[in-house]
Amino acid sequence: MTSTPVLLFVFDPQTVVVVVNTVSLVLFVLIIIQTRSSLPIRQITPIGISGVVGVPFGIFVLGWANTSILRLGITILIILLTLAVAVNTQSPILNRRFAGNVIGFIVGVLITSTGVGAIFLVLFLLARNWSKNALRGGLSLYFLFLEGAAVLSYLATGMMTFERVVLISISIVPSLAGFGLASLVVSRMNEIMFQRVVIFVIIVTSLIVIVREITTL
Repeated sequence: MTSTPVLLFVFDPQTVVVVVNTVSLVLFVLIIIQTRSSLPIRQITPIGISGVVGVPFGIFVLGWANTSILRLGITILIILLTLAVAVNTQSPILNRRFAGNVIGFIVGVLITSTGVGAIFLVLFLLARNWSKNALRGGLSLYFLFLEGAAVLSYLATGMMTFERVVLISISIVPSLAGFGLASLVVSRMNEIMFQRVVIFVIIVTSLIVIVREITTL
């Protein structure tokens, strides 16, 4: 999720989305195993199903739309929402019964097409004060649903080219190394520190996206 802005400096958006979404599947399985005792299966499953419903729409956007302007607008909105979460601004909309399903669907469309929409779900769950293990496990289960469906769609639509398969294979080893390091760091954080780090990473990576998109307009 946070690697997408950096990779956009090197590869075209479609390649970045396909590679990141595919490599992430391995990491999601590992995180689910690691956080299984805190896994909020009942709460995240309907959100995950809503995300899968959004995948075909995201594939359409990825194949036909100009995603640069869309990505720029989404990233600016993400920063504003992140600041709202940071100062504990609560919206009554987030407490509505089907708010999670709506956000799950929107993220399904955005992450499949632009690679940056995942942060909306992170902010939604942070606003609901989920613990760090529930947050990590819940997000991983959601994206296992979502990106599993997305990868099948890439295969069906011809987006999974040989060059991208090679890039995916190369990316798995450093991704596993990063997972090990991140797990060690997260295990040493308390809940408050974890939320602050998440917010900081979101803002930094979002600013990288904004700079990248503005310079390519």
